[in-house]
Amino acid sequence: MIENRKEEHITIAENNNVSMEHNYWDDIKLIHQAVPEIDFDKIDTKTKFILHNIGAPMIISSMTGGTDKAKKINYNLAVAAEKFNIPMGVGSMRAAIEKPELSATFSVILERKVPVRLANIGAPQLIQQSKKPFLDSDIEKLFNLIEANYLIVHFNYLQEMVQPEGDHNAKGVLKRLKELAASYPVIAKETGNGFSHEAAIDLKDAGVKAIDVGGSGGTSFAAIEYYRAKKSSDTEKMRSGISFWNWGIPSPASIRFCDVGLPVIGSGGLRNGQDLAKAIAFGAVAGGFARSLLKSADTTADEIIDEISYILRDLKIAMFLTRSDNIKKLKKVKYFVTEPLGSWLKIYE
Repeated sequence: MIENRKEEHITIAENNNVSMEHNYWDDIKLIHQAVPEIDFDKIDTKTKFILHNIGAPMIISSMTGGTDKAKKINYNLAVAAEKFNIPMGVGSMRAAIEKPELSATFSVILERKVPVRLANIGAPQLIQQSKKPFLDSDIEKLFNLIEANYLIVHFNYLQEMVQPEGDHNAKGVLKRLKELAASYPVIAKETGNGFSHEAAIDLKDAGVKAIDVGGSGGTSFAAIEYYRAKKSSDTEKMRSGISFWNWGIPSPASIRFCDVGLPVIGSGGLRNGQDLAKAIAFGAVAGGFARSLLKSADTTADEIIDEISYILRDLKIAMFLTRSDNIKKLKKVKYFVTEPLGSWLKIYE
């Protein structure tokens, strides 16, 4: 069941319109500096990700695992992560617990020298659902499976509410998260709907090391589940998928809302290096890319390397045109914000 669902998610994301109607990165305009006064070839994209030095402020976000196709994708992504010296996450590792024979679809990344490896479990699996929650031993197994540096706990409750086999209980998840954070370096991640300021405070109090906002504007998992429901003629879930297609907090707004003294990763809707530059200027320590890399990762490592090369070249162009010869200066560039993002930023004023 899990294997089929994973395969469906990949196929739907690759072949259907699953994007939200508006991408909020378009509402941020970096101020062009016509006299850069820097040497493009000497621009330095190196930066620090929590405790690790990386080659660029870019993360290959958690995408997949649990199928033969996913194994190929994860390997190709790992090749690229090694080449560019950037962090990489794997998809939800639940499959490796329920079907240990699928473990290699995640551990395949150990065949390459990925500088920062991110294990990944779902917040719903931490507490009692129709199935028993993950045990401490399960989480330890998953963390060690890829020799992880960090443990992502992803919050995907909208997707759970829309998908036919979704988990509906969230009571007690913060208590369990706090227990985990006492034993592992945890990164809390949303999966397309963003974190509010209140949620960010809760996550900080729980002891997480960083927050990956995973805001709205990019892939809609409600949309992905809509297509799955359509295939099975599940009218109820189709209606919910359409109703909540554009639900969530915009990624840039969530970066601001999560400014609570923790490193913030800006993900959700990033398409290119200019979007990445905007995320850094807005306060993120790095930007996470997922769907924009998926099709390339499904073919060869060379294609994903080319795609990331384009992203990082555009990042450097944006840095050049804003007089930023390093990431520290990029964080201080001037910009202005248009609507509808501008109104979102006023919520907590």
